[in-house]
Amino acid sequence: MQTAYSFFDLPYVVQKVTPQKGYRLTERELDVLEFVLEMKFSTLEDLHAKFFKVTKLGTVSNSLIWARQRVHKLVKSEMLQILTDVCARPLYVISQKGYLFLRNSRSQKNYCRPLLDVDGRFFDHDQRVAQIRIALENSGVVKEWISERQLSEIEEYRRYLPTEFRPDAIYVTLEGKRVAFELEIARKTKERYQQKVKRYIHMMTAAPSAERLFDEVHYVCEKETVRNLIQDHTQLFQPLFRFNMLNEYLG
Repeated sequence: MQTAYSFFDLPYVVQKVTPQKGYRLTERELDVLEFVLEMKFSTLEDLHAKFFKVTKLGTVSNSLIWARQRVHKLVKSEMLQILTDVCARPLYVISQKGYLFLRNSRSQKNYCRPLLDVDGRFFDHDQRVAQIRIALENSGVVKEWISERQLSEIEEYRRYLPTEFRPDAIYVTLEGKRVAFELEIARKTKERYQQKVKRYIHMMTAAPSAERLFDEVHYVCEKETVRNLIQDHTQLFQPLFRFNMLNEYLG
């Protein structure tokens, strides 16, 4: 989990955005706004992989042309904004207008508030979390993804998962299992891993199964040394933890 982003939340506003006559967004375009909001930002390549990889005819598209056209429409209508000072490629973030339009279009959902800026120090981590989400959802393994940003907005998760113990996401499998997801690409101290694993074990064993926030923890690690270090602290509770290497998803 990365929580040191220098983000500034927009004030929570209740006004409505009334679209111009004849103006509408498709469900897929609303999905794009929702994805960008939940994952903090997105690249064109990742939006293509998530929403435009398969054409209406069921064929696989390797061209970014269609994705670029649809995303440009969202930028032109001021639903998305482009950041060019974070990394070598443009990043898309949801605008306040896009956030309000999404919230008014899908009023039954609870959304985290949008962010004004991105700290490039954690770009690699957060982009890879998004890419792993895309890989898991596209493969049909995951049916719901609760991002770290969403977890910070939901009282139940905020109460039992304070910032220092909050995972990068909690996802729900097709079978209904809730899984805490952690991506580790930078080594932390041994004590830090020990504290977090201990907290996770307590949460998965102390409460009745029906009251647990999650049933398993899924670690994805970039380096074998980090994976081995975390595994050392989970030996007695192996069925509660699953490990994969990053290159298994993004190889």
